Amino acid sequence: MTAETSSMTTNANKKTRCRAALLTHCVLLSTAFAWRADAAEPASGEQAIRELTQPTSELEVGVGDVTQGSYKFGEYNGLQREGAFPILNFDLSGGGLYNSDSLERWSARGADLGIDTRQLDVDYAQQGKFRIDLGYDQLRHNISDTYQTPYIGAGTDLLLLPSGWLKPNVPQVNPNNLNDRALSPITGLASAVTRTGQVAPPDATQRAAVNAIINADVPAFHNYNLYTNRYRWNAGLAVNLSRHWQFIAGVRQERKDGTQPLGAVSSGIQENSVILPEPIDTVTEQYDAGFRYASSRASFDIGYYGSIFHNDIKSITWSDPPDATQTPSMSSAPSNQFHQLNIAGGYSFTPGTRLTVAGSYGRSTQNEAFLSDASLPLGLPASSADALIISTALDVKLTARPTRALNLGAEYRFDDQDNRTSVGRYVFYDANLQPGPNPSAFNAALGLAPGTLSSNVNIFENRPHSRRLNQADLNADYAVAAGHNVALGYRWQGIQRHCHDTWISCENAATSNESTLRGEWRANWLEQLSTRLAYAYSTRAVDYNPNAWLALVPMANVVPGAPVVGATTSVYGYLTQTGLTGWGPAAGFPATPLTGNAAIFSPNNNIVPQSLYGSRDNVSELPGMRRFDMADRRRHKLRSSLDWQASEHLSLQAEGEFNKDDYQHSVYGLLQSQISALHLEGSYAFNDNFELPVFYSHEDLRSSIAGDGFGSNTGAAFVGRPGNTLVAGGCYATVLEKNHNGKIDPCLNWFTDMRERADTFGLTLARNNLSGGRLSLAGDLVGTLARTHISVRGGSYANNPFALANAPPLAPGVAAIFFIPAADLPPVTTRILEIRLRAQFALSRASQLNLLAAYQRLKSSDFAYDGMQFGTGTEQLPTNEQPYSYSTAVFGISYVHRFL
Repeated sequence: MTAETSSMTTNANKKTRCRAALLTHCVLLSTAFAWRADAAEPASGEQAIRELTQPTSELEVGVGDVTQGSYKFGEYNGLQREGAFPILNFDLSGGGLYNSDSLERWSARGADLGIDTRQLDVDYAQQGKFRIDLGYDQLRHNISDTYQTPYIGAGTDLLLLPSGWLKPNVPQVNPNNLNDRALSPITGLASAVTRTGQVAPPDATQRAAVNAIINADVPAFHNYNLYTNRYRWNAGLAVNLSRHWQFIAGVRQERKDGTQPLGAVSSGIQENSVILPEPIDTVTEQYDAGFRYASSRASFDIGYYGSIFHNDIKSITWSDPPDATQTPSMSSAPSNQFHQLNIAGGYSFTPGTRLTVAGSYGRSTQNEAFLSDASLPLGLPASSADALIISTALDVKLTARPTRALNLGAEYRFDDQDNRTSVGRYVFYDANLQPGPNPSAFNAALGLAPGTLSSNVNIFENRPHSRRLNQADLNADYAVAAGHNVALGYRWQGIQRHCHDTWISCENAATSNESTLRGEWRANWLEQLSTRLAYAYSTRAVDYNPNAWLALVPMANVVPGAPVVGATTSVYGYLTQTGLTGWGPAAGFPATPLTGNAAIFSPNNNIVPQSLYGSRDNVSELPGMRRFDMADRRRHKLRSSLDWQASEHLSLQAEGEFNKDDYQHSVYGLLQSQISALHLEGSYAFNDNFELPVFYSHEDLRSSIAGDGFGSNTGAAFVGRPGNTLVAGGCYATVLEKNHNGKIDPCLNWFTDMRERADTFGLTLARNNLSGGRLSLAGDLVGTLARTHISVRGGSYANNPFALANAPPLAPGVAAIFFIPAADLPPVTTRILEIRLRAQFALSRASQLNLLAAYQRLKSSDFAYDGMQFGTGTEQLPTNEQPYSYSTAVFGISYVHRFL
């Protein structure tokens, strides 16, 4: 990494950081104090020449104040805390004077040094000989200041529930099951339907039990702020060895700490989820070094790049809310290394024809020890993954300019990620789940004694995914007339995916090919008016394999034994013979009982039972389901722009874009997505000292998704008691008809149409050279309105709560099952208003006073937070987080001194 590269990287990261924090306007301070008023007395003579040819050093000191702390307002800008903060920035430079023979140059820059987004850069150079640069920057990401957790030990890798914790349970609903609604008296003490079909409040014993849970568990919930800190150091060196050769080297270390939310399934007994405060403590070190050659016609680079990631948090362990004596664990991201050799070269055959070639070879390794405990019935196949990925890349590019009007280009790209990690077999039970009473059908096949493994065991093999990309591009740009250019291009991209050593192909899309045609027209109509119009169309064809999931479950290739009786083939054999997927036949309850393998692998025409391929999860796919990144697709992209200098005072710019993706062969999954955007900007300069820039942007994102909430085919004709046979709504009139078609019920298909819109308006008033040229004033107004609407079609069935075996029969005409149509989700909205006022007053040619007053307000509503509160979920431990809302003002005053 050269010194120049290091500096560019630092600046790029700063820009990226600001873009990522658009809604919180992380440039609040930097834009507030960066611009300066004109000097009170302009320099002249020798001093004026010096100021033009040698950078001026300056120092800024001051104090600011935040009226109300907010993690969202300070998400990336370091202003999350209420109260005063220091303002400290400097930009110092020196070295040989413009009229001296000295080649020495140095600079030191510091920004935001008083807050958690500080940045510091120092560099020293002897022009034409060498350059050294050092850098440091820090970024704090504030995630949530309303998160609550009952766990003791937040911030560590061991999270325990307090000793008095009681299993949340609503006994009048079910005396045994976990039910987190017990944490609220409104839902925990609500009436319920009894076994005899009566609506009754909880009795005294039940009320006492719920109150005991509330008194024991609710006080344990406490606020814990979630945030991460990133600290980055870098150093770079560039040495000119000769006229043509240069040596470059760089090192960068990035440390990250703090906590972030982690969602986890806590138990497989009654699956429940928790959101944990995951501790972060990682270090990433990056190194690069190489030699560079450059002449008038040729260039050559050879270098090394290395990245070493180390995670001090090996795993996280927590208490299970249904049973605090059980402690599931989850591993953290494993430590790993990557080392790469890079070679690149180029040669200009003529002034307009150049060939460049670049290649690389890299190795990624990961050998972190696996987690292990006594619950693994057969132990582990190895102590670690001993993972290895070989990366090979090649890029060849030829550019030519056969005439002044024509530019041609051709490029070939090859990228191979070859995963050579060994395949191992992992046998385990879900978290905290004990072996079931029924034996696995694969004990004999695995050479195990009967009953060693139970039918609820998982027998999985890892899948080392590899990916190879071939890509070719052809481009041409032709000036058809003065000021008018036409560009055409074609791209072909082919991707092959595979896994080493899996027993069957592991990839849903082993091969995909995409072709793209694009065209562009650029025109400068007048000196004041230019336009651009570009369009691209691409098609992607994928060889989709819906049975690739079989690579995960090797027992799918083994004929199941006892207690299964009569199987003559494996799951894979059955699917191959019948042409089915794991979802089974698209059929309802059979008119006559199935026999043989069909009765075993597609009982009642249902999906393949989990126990017949050694899994606790349904890992088969819906017929017609396509993952959007591996699905056939037609894509349209349209871009346009206009730049018009309408007059000496008025300038206008406009940009528009439209993207549409159509997944034409997907029945389920993402069916279509569309993005349209418009950006308008104008500026009117009343005179040299007074201007009014205005902008407006609109974004509109749409997507359509389909799914199927299919059930199982059964022969049940009633609910609770024989007379309860009617269905209200839905696609079938009786319980028997509904259950006979449980798997293929069209009313269980669901569709969502999501639309996200965002509108932003802003203007700036800026007036310079007031008060005899000493005073400059500026004001900004920015408003944003974003909203998301999700419409849902489809529905689901629910049993009448009074249709019970011990309750009286339902009255004639009363349904035993109700079809509940889906409803649109509540809209999600975000409103932001920001006002900034700035003033700069030049005290002298060398000093300046800056003033800032800024106000920002955000209001949001998001239904996702409704499900995080006490009493809203049955198997999700609440966090009580609140949607973001704040109203904050920032004031600042600073003094700037320039060293002339």
